[in-house]
Amino acid sequence: MSSRGYWLHGLRLAVDGWEGAAAAVHDRLARLPPLLPPAHGAAPPFDLCFTFESTADPAEFERCAPRRPPRARPVYDPPQGEVLWDREADLLYLELGPRLRALCEPAAGAVRLAALDPGPEEAWLLSHPLFTLPLAELAKRRGLFPLHAAGLCRDGRALVLPGTSGAGKSTLAVALARAGLDFLGDDTLFLAPGLDQSGKGLRLLAFPDEIDLTERSLEFFPDLAAHLAPARPAGWRKRQLAAEHLGNPSGGVTWECAPGLLVFPRVAGRQESALAPLGRDAALLELAGNVLLTEPRSSQGHLDALAALVAASDCYRLETGSDLDAAARLLAGLFPPAESAS
Repeated sequence: MSSRGYWLHGLRLAVDGWEGAAAAVHDRLARLPPLLPPAHGAAPPFDLCFTFESTADPAEFERCAPRRPPRARPVYDPPQGEVLWDREADLLYLELGPRLRALCEPAAGAVRLAALDPGPEEAWLLSHPLFTLPLAELAKRRGLFPLHAAGLCRDGRALVLPGTSGAGKSTLAVALARAGLDFLGDDTLFLAPGLDQSGKGLRLLAFPDEIDLTERSLEFFPDLAAHLAPARPAGWRKRQLAAEHLGNPSGGVTWECAPGLLVFPRVAGRQESALAPLGRDAALLELAGNVLLTEPRSSQGHLDALAALVAASDCYRLETGSDLDAAARLLAGLFPPAESAS
């Protein structure tokens, strides 16, 4: 068993249970401030609790994570499995194949994740998609609105790179960090309303998870190989790099900043990268898929936060070529010179 606590932008998050998945989640959260128990040794109160269960007994598996509620409806279409919400009970149910399930109770801040006779592939699924989706829903209910994006920062303004897997977010994020921008995250960011004393505005909050890189991405950064395990673990789809090994000359992670630039990348399959302005309506339409249509009030708040991000950002489309350094310079050049930045 493995149990640890973390601070996630004011939320107290606990992870415990089966070591095979919990340890992988701990690696993801290692750059968050740890939540230490009180001096008297009692467990601190938590806002979000994730518990991993592993068993070889099918009956025990059913007890740990019951089958889908009959009145639940789909709220997300994953590449495999299903994500359903039961409105009456306010339960989020996830299933990836016959051996992996998660049951999320958003109001209670509790998630139970169960695996039947899991192997390495199941450990990756439990610690990545089956962990990330409930975390997004629990955070959304508590005013931290998730965004599937990489993020960098310069002079207090964000460069946000939204996109699904395969859009090239992580590769660009590494290139930009190595070009001198501060790092926010490579796959997930959080939005929080309230930037100034009036409560107006928006904050971009970091989630400096491990950076997931494909073998193709690593070809652009051969010097990073020294910071990776010799081989990808069995069942793991990408290689993991800790943010502290980016070789960032500016010094690492920025925990929050204001909106600035919103750039939607996609791999162009050509030599030269091309950047073009993108209308705000089109940008918001692309971001809308981040909202799980569960509880109406928090879902509307999530959409409002995305709209505020778009309204406060200069929006672009990047067709990313193989000239990665040139693409990074192109994006870094969108920021005003330091002496004129507000």
